[in-house]
Amino acid sequence: MNTKNNQRFRETEIHMEAAMLKLLKNTEFEKITVKKICETAEVNRSTFYAHFIDIYDMLNKMETALHRELLEGYKDKKDYSLFSEKSFIYFLEHIKKHKYFYKINLQTRKTFPLSQGYEPLWNIIKSRCQQAGITDDEEIMYYFISFQAGFTMILKHWVDTDCLIKENEVAAIIKNSIPNILT
Repeated sequence: MNTKNNQRFRETEIHMEAAMLKLLKNTEFEKITVKKICETAEVNRSTFYAHFIDIYDMLNKMETALHRELLEGYKDKKDYSLFSEKSFIYFLEHIKKHKYFYKINLQTRKTFPLSQGYEPLWNIIKSRCQQAGITDDEEIMYYFISFQAGFTMILKHWVDTDCLIKENEVAAIIKNSIPNILT
């Protein structure tokens, strides 16, 4: 029986997500419907709604899974420091591997892509600001926002231009865009 969270249920979900990604390659996100996803995945609408509330819920679940995959990959890279080019290159390789998803995700996003890692990143930036003598949380928030907004827009532009520039070049641009106070 295909019950929630069993292997068959998860495989069906992955199949529908693959259908969504297939559609994203040739169709604007705004034109993708639940009906088109179901037709592509060869499932019923009721199956879709057993897994997702709507297309945006599907995107959020896909983002969570990709975020988990990315973090798992970093566990093997203990010599990568947070703001190093090596760390950015690994992140960019992940983005490029899933560029169809990220292109839509960055277009439809209403929050920063690092929102899931907010607390750890906030603590790192806060610590580095404090080391530089900046102790006011509101002022530190501006550094945090500056980093996230710049990083997000660089990623968006890179994905929108089909990841044409090599990962190491974009990593260098990101690295050079970070305020000295954070590095």
